[in-house]
Amino acid sequence: MNWLREVGRRVRFLLERRRLEAELAEEMRLHRELRAEAAGEGEDAARRRFGNELLLREDSRAVWGWNWLDSVGQDVRYAVRALKAHPAFTLTAVLSLALGIGANTAIFTILNAVMLRTLPVGEAGRLVQVRMGKQGSFTNPLWEELRARAGGFDGLLAYGDERFDLAAGGESRYARGLMVSGSFFEVLGVRPEVGRLLGKEDDRRGGATDVAVISHAFWQRYFGGAGDVVGRTVSLDRRTFEVVGVAPRWFTGLDVDNGWDVAVPIASEPGFHPDRNWLDQRSTWWLRVVGRVEKGTTREQAEARLNGVGPGILRAAVPADWEEEDRKRFLARTFSLRDAARGFSMTRDLYRTGLYTLMGVVGMVLLIACANIANLMLARGAARQREISVRLAIGAGRWRLVRQLLTESLVLAGAGAAGGLMFARWGSGLLVRFFSTYRDPLEFDLAPDWTVLGFTTAAAVVTGLLFGLAPALRATSVAPNSVLKEGGRGAVRGGTRFRLGKALVAVQVALSLVLLVAAGLFLGSLRNLIRKGTGFEEDRVLMAHVDTLEKVPVEQRRALYEDLLERFRGLGGVEAAAGAAITPMRGMQWNMPVYPQDYQPKSRRDNVVWFNEVTPDYFRAMRTPLVMGRDFGPGDTVGSAKVMIVNESTARHFFGRTSPVGKTMRIETGPATAEREKYVVVGVVRDAAYHSLREEDSQTVYLALSQDKEPWRAFSFLLRTKGDPGGLAPGVRGVLKAAQPGLSLEMRALKEVVGEGLVQERTVGLLSGFFGGLALVLA
Repeated sequence: MNWLREVGRRVRFLLERRRLEAELAEEMRLHRELRAEAAGEGEDAARRRFGNELLLREDSRAVWGWNWLDSVGQDVRYAVRALKAHPAFTLTAVLSLALGIGANTAIFTILNAVMLRTLPVGEAGRLVQVRMGKQGSFTNPLWEELRARAGGFDGLLAYGDERFDLAAGGESRYARGLMVSGSFFEVLGVRPEVGRLLGKEDDRRGGATDVAVISHAFWQRYFGGAGDVVGRTVSLDRRTFEVVGVAPRWFTGLDVDNGWDVAVPIASEPGFHPDRNWLDQRSTWWLRVVGRVEKGTTREQAEARLNGVGPGILRAAVPADWEEEDRKRFLARTFSLRDAARGFSMTRDLYRTGLYTLMGVVGMVLLIACANIANLMLARGAARQREISVRLAIGAGRWRLVRQLLTESLVLAGAGAAGGLMFARWGSGLLVRFFSTYRDPLEFDLAPDWTVLGFTTAAAVVTGLLFGLAPALRATSVAPNSVLKEGGRGAVRGGTRFRLGKALVAVQVALSLVLLVAAGLFLGSLRNLIRKGTGFEEDRVLMAHVDTLEKVPVEQRRALYEDLLERFRGLGGVEAAAGAAITPMRGMQWNMPVYPQDYQPKSRRDNVVWFNEVTPDYFRAMRTPLVMGRDFGPGDTVGSAKVMIVNESTARHFFGRTSPVGKTMRIETGPATAEREKYVVVGVVRDAAYHSLREEDSQTVYLALSQDKEPWRAFSFLLRTKGDPGGLAPGVRGVLKAAQPGLSLEMRALKEVVGEGLVQERTVGLLSGFFGGLALVLA
């Protein structure tokens, strides 16, 4: 009965349409007669008649446009009713599309935030990064020379990343900081939401530099959005800064990955590092320089003007402690400008391949979903042969029916896209958490913009056409008489339809196998990295990273670290304890050239190795075997002969098959060869990962803390425990409070630190495996 009522409705619709067409034809006939009469009248009368003709033509166009819109509306309403009549089919298709489109939109949202979206500042296209060749970091002396001499810019700014401890003592509570030039906010065109922003008067050497600007998010989180925030103070590394203003909500900085919390002037840097003034250091590369090209000036012209004064800038800032050959190479450098409209992103550089790989994986999942729904549409079309035959028999055109069926497909795709947007909102946030680490938490702006909405709309339309066109063409290629005579049984090229369905199933299975094989390869790479091992045992080890924040004089640090180590060894549950300047795979690096006995370097980088400074028992606490010689001991003091321990890769590279124990290496402490201090190799240890499991033969040299007159301001203690490392946390806090109140403390399990080094491989492998399994289920 339902189909009979539908036939009656369609017949009434066709009769009404023919009546309207007849009325339109009569109006056009009258129009032609009026036009013929106007040909024999005067010019004014003809113009009036012609004006009436134009009005009539506009009316006819309006009638046609209304009919078309009404027809589309009817198609959509009919499609919705038809889909509601088959809820199982509709739910299956919408869920499949929501997963496919949602996964694609989630990955594209991150790609858009990292690689496509421009900074939300005025005329972002004029922003450029100043570089020296491929190097993007500058010393402060270089920045000051650039600021004074460079032309071709409406403004230049500089900034460096920093991490400030907000806690007054004990366990650290970090804020993401910026050290910015006085021109930072002005060049970017940022206006304050509350108070004022930093200016050139705040960034003067010797001036009152203990002022800070905070971000809108930090204002809400730390100060609760208090209206009287201006004039209040914030503690940064135990140093008090006065808040002078709040940046607007939309300004999240030039680094799109993680935003910022507090900005202080560059001139305030000596207060954070009093023992090494970065403002005067010509070998400390910590600033990024960005400029706004003058209006009417191209990037090439600005670059040429900059290189015109470049030699003078380089001569004024050349590092004095470099050797002559290195100074010549420095003076021969040239400046270049690179587009900075999209800001800066470590994710863009580190995870580009992983994101594109995931985009390809989820694209194949969507293709499989399309093939799956196309097969369902073929089966549904076969069940509707009698309905379609009746329509064709009473005069409906084939392409009109194709449009009707495509409308159903597009309605399905639209519903799937709507569900996909909700899935993408959740999925993109989850994916960002996968890629985030403790030290580098990612906070992208994942709000959907017109680019994301356009991508999702395009995906829905293309998807609807992909899975809807072939079934629509097959469903309407019927012989009405045969279908009506035979009651709809097998009248429509059944063999062809079944062959197409089998082909779609074969495509689904093939794509699923491709995804599963790819997932296996990704997981295999992850397994190989894990099997390779770190060279130490990270289980049951607590890392306690202590930062003196320059509050302890440099000459007292070694004694403090040795005292803390003895106290940590006395804690219950500690099997072994040691200290190191560099915690493996934590992100910090220290390298220098060495000059081994009887070895001639083959290139500039041939004799550059990684360094670490450790205490005795470091290798026992880390379970890294000593394969030759001895460990550091009580006799290795400041006044004794300098000693070092090397790993197997270093021994093999510099000494071949000869035992390195007893051989000497020199390390540079100044520009002159005479200032290369001699060290004796006393031991060889097994290779261990330094900064990544991906590294090949990491050549590492270990020095003794007990022989260092000026240890680093921060030191890590590695405590091997008998049980859960977290159980030591209260004892570690107590030791630090009793020994030296006010120090900064960060505690983490070493296993977590090592695991963060595999975040890209683990995320890509697990997600590709998940989507491969999902694709197989769909197939």
